[in-house]
Amino acid sequence: MNIGLTIEQLALFGITLLIVGYVVLGVMALIPATRVISRELIQIFFSATLIALVLISAGLLGTPGVVLLVTTIAFRVGYEATEVRIGPGKPAWTGGLITTSICLAAMLDHRIAFAFVVVWPILLFRLAQKSSQGKNADILDLLVFPILPMALMTYGAVSEDLRVAIIGSYVLVEIFDSCALLFGKLFGKRKAFPILSPQKTIEGLVGALAGMCTLTVIGAAWFNLWLPGLLAAAIAVAILAVAGDLAASRLKRMAGIKDYPILLKHQGGLLDSLDSWLAASAGLSIISFFIRLL
Repeated sequence: MNIGLTIEQLALFGITLLIVGYVVLGVMALIPATRVISRELIQIFFSATLIALVLISAGLLGTPGVVLLVTTIAFRVGYEATEVRIGPGKPAWTGGLITTSICLAAMLDHRIAFAFVVVWPILLFRLAQKSSQGKNADILDLLVFPILPMALMTYGAVSEDLRVAIIGSYVLVEIFDSCALLFGKLFGKRKAFPILSPQKTIEGLVGALAGMCTLTVIGAAWFNLWLPGLLAAAIAVAILAVAGDLAASRLKRMAGIKDYPILLKHQGGLLDSLDSWLAASAGLSIISFFIRLL
């Protein structure tokens, strides 16, 4: 899935968007009516900026940098999810190691990654048919999200023909999330998901989609990319991002907690920050498999 961008062009576009984001928040800070909202958003935006810079830097370093980064993310994501779903201590460490091992297997052999593409919907169907109680249900929950999506993300990240799309999907996810926060704070009234994610509003999601599509059009014009394909990918990323966020929220609600083990201040655990990206990048990896089969 070659989107026609180099990692250097993506880095330039991402950094430009970050600068624009800080300018917008800075202007909001000067306006009394939006000053409090600006201060709240800039703390969250700063954590997202750190992640974006790390991802872009890893991409610029090439395969060794990407492998090191996604392996580290895999362990931390597995650790956090297992601690929440099963328990802290040894289970959490074991979950982190298992997640890392599964991701390494997907990176080393594309046939294993393809097997995960086939197995994942089967497990999702089984999860939908079962009550979420007991040890087997715990493991099934974790495999459906985040372990197998994490494995598909790592497969895509180390594939040279998919890497830019995977890292680029993080840029799209952050555009979507940032716009959702902004429009939700300014105009949000109606809850989109009152139980799983009460902070999300219909107005915020609509504004986020409009903002992301607008910036996608600008990006396509800037780099002379095929707009229909890029817009379709952006909309798919938006849908998958919401699904990933809800999946991560579901694990927290079942555990009766608000946040995953804190790693990034103002954003909680790493899975809190990457849940949408995991789902979006896993979805792009799956789409690429089917494109190759055609």
